Amino acid sequence: MEMKEKITQIIQYVGGKDNVKNAWHCITRLRFELKDNGKINVDAIKKMNGVLGTAFAKDQFQIVIGVGVDKYYEELISQLGLDANAPVEADDNEKRKDFATWFMDVVSGIFGPIVPAIAGAGMIKGLMGGLVALGIITNTTDTYQVIDMLASGVFTFLPFFITASAAKKFRTSQYLAIAIASIIMYPTMVSAAQAGEISAFMLFGFVPVPVFNYTGSVIPIIFGVWGLSYIHKWVDKVVPTAAKTVVVPTITLFIGGLFTLLVVGPIGIYCGKGLAWVIGSLFAISPTLAGIVMGAIHPVSILVGMHHAMTPIALENFATLGYDQLMPMMFIANLSIVGAAAACYFKAENQQERQIVGSSVISGILGITEPALFGVLTKYKKAFIAATVGSTIGSAFIGTFGVRLFGYITSSVFSIPAYIGPWFGYAAIGWIMAFMISFGLSYVLVVKMDTDRKTSADNTDNITAKADTAFPAELGSPAKGTIVPMQEIRDDVFSSGALGTCIGVDPADGRIVAPADGEIIQVADTLHAIGIQAGSLEILIHVGIDTVDMNGEGFKSKVKEGQMVRKGEELLTVDLQKVAAAGHPATVITAVTNTDEFAEIRQAATGNVSAGDLLLKISK
Repeated sequence: MEMKEKITQIIQYVGGKDNVKNAWHCITRLRFELKDNGKINVDAIKKMNGVLGTAFAKDQFQIVIGVGVDKYYEELISQLGLDANAPVEADDNEKRKDFATWFMDVVSGIFGPIVPAIAGAGMIKGLMGGLVALGIITNTTDTYQVIDMLASGVFTFLPFFITASAAKKFRTSQYLAIAIASIIMYPTMVSAAQAGEISAFMLFGFVPVPVFNYTGSVIPIIFGVWGLSYIHKWVDKVVPTAAKTVVVPTITLFIGGLFTLLVVGPIGIYCGKGLAWVIGSLFAISPTLAGIVMGAIHPVSILVGMHHAMTPIALENFATLGYDQLMPMMFIANLSIVGAAAACYFKAENQQERQIVGSSVISGILGITEPALFGVLTKYKKAFIAATVGSTIGSAFIGTFGVRLFGYITSSVFSIPAYIGPWFGYAAIGWIMAFMISFGLSYVLVVKMDTDRKTSADNTDNITAKADTAFPAELGSPAKGTIVPMQEIRDDVFSSGALGTCIGVDPADGRIVAPADGEIIQVADTLHAIGIQAGSLEILIHVGIDTVDMNGEGFKSKVKEGQMVRKGEELLTVDLQKVAAAGHPATVITAVTNTDEFAEIRQAATGNVSAGDLLLKISK
């Protein structure tokens, strides 16, 4: 499928062009701000070739693509017709976001695009800092000064980089935003802050403009560009069209600049120092405790796409302390994820799965852990636990011995030279510990998981054994009612086969049963859909069309994830009257989501059926 067609499908599956408020990307993910998340067809998106997974981070929907995400984004913006520099008006839902949600959403959207610049400069800076710490070179030579310019320029003028990205995120004028950055970075302000002789300039003789050194700062300019987006929008509305060209930028820059200098700039400075203080206090209490906390939360933060939230804190540390101890822990977390995924290679059921695991491990070594997380560890959930344990222990170790970096770098094998210095030995031990612990635990836990399934089978009349070893050649009907062939299902995702070969039943009653013996692997939060693993079959039972909009109203689940069920056992009940009242067809759809793994799946019934009657026949 061509890129253009993929993006067309993605737009359709996120609810259509009219449902997209904003879209951006980081290194591996397309990130969406949507008007109605209930319109997202997550199952269809996950089945698309090239999609590694999806995630929700409060009001943000993310599609994990991998390192080629920028190409997807370019086509996405083209098809959506979004103008990255156009002002956008926040709706009521956006205005109701709490500060934490807003901040996390903004940080993840802003820092993704600028990571290559700060990572490249950080690698040079970190390597030079390590060599100086070892006494191999000195920081007084001309050579050092030149190379330091290559590395430090990005961090000194970091507000400009953040501004360019933030303007796209807030969809305001990029050049006016850069002008705001130039105000806070003007030598008059920087020199006054460095001299420390005055605390404020007196505007008009009585309005104090606080003096701060905004060099290398992060949060002040984010707040400044955010304020500019609203100011620009307001000014653009009130100024007559004939005067817009000159008057709008003049008034916007004047008000926006003062607003930044007087209000949000100082607030941002104190917020940044506050975040750094929280982390610093944790290290002051106990570096080991700090490692335990940071190591435990980092794998989860990557999973939900919020790992960029650590970036402002790390950058604040570099700006104020000259070093940072969080970045080494992020590398430890990445190695733990890679180790846990590598162990799963030995649990792969077939060559195709081994290839997926192997490629995700290589990607993780290079610093991109999303394929391992979404493609491997979300399937082998105990392996995710192993990764978290490895990350926690490894981070505690390097925290105890004070491993640090002197420049921002990506967490990959290529970042190892930047650790050269007095703490390199401890860092290396931490890397080995994290990888080996996560690998060993993952191997043991995942193997034990299969053993547990067999033991459980002995206690449940061999249901599990049958699901794992016997290939069910047929599926029963999940409901009593009338057959609806796949092509006649009133949902394009199902009728087109996007989710695999399927068949529908218009139910005569609200009782939904299992079509085969197997394990419940997913129960939708809205209870309208259930996933079953039956031997080699991956089955989706989907009750109704667009019934996700009902948010579980009228549905009652009888099973939970991890539970073993027999063919004909009740899965859930649905109030058909409520479904009808909500305006949704009640068709119960049975889909084989891994259709490509089988030679043939054919309809085996027509007309009316009872629950449990033969519905589909499958052959290898």
